[in-house]
Amino acid sequence: MDINIDTSDKIKLDSEALWQYSLGAYDQVKDLVLKLQDDYGLNVNLLLLSGYAQTLGCAIDEFDMHSLVTQTKQWQTAITKPYRELRRELKDTITSQQYQAMLTVELALEREEQWRLTQCLPELPPHNVEAQANILSCLIVSGVPLELLSQDDLASLYAIGQRVEH
Repeated sequence: MDINIDTSDKIKLDSEALWQYSLGAYDQVKDLVLKLQDDYGLNVNLLLLSGYAQTLGCAIDEFDMHSLVTQTKQWQTAITKPYRELRRELKDTITSQQYQAMLTVELALEREEQWRLTQCLPELPPHNVEAQANILSCLIVSGVPLELLSQDDLASLYAIGQRVEH
């Protein structure tokens, strides 16, 4: 069987479109991805980028996935993770208004990271059947032990890559 894939029209993933996608997809997997973030260092933004690209049929190859992990580790280590830890540490000692302000800053940091991710990623051809592996690839490259995830957890994660965005 000969599959003809037109790769002439490549797509540059847009950070604003990724952010809008993330606002909906995150709620579907919030508890699970936060646990994977805390337990295994999963970068939630990278997972969301993987799912978003998957909905567009854009495959992120292993080389690019490793590169994105490296890029985001620097940002996470220097900026996001220390801020998140500070916010969590202060939660019981500050007012709810102060806590909400800290959450707003953290969301701005997450949005900046998404912009950085889209800037690091090259243009990708759409309609690539290999895009179905984006989320799985992200989990593997991130060091998440797949054998510890239930079938329901995996199904929930894969589902965010099945959304149809128009």
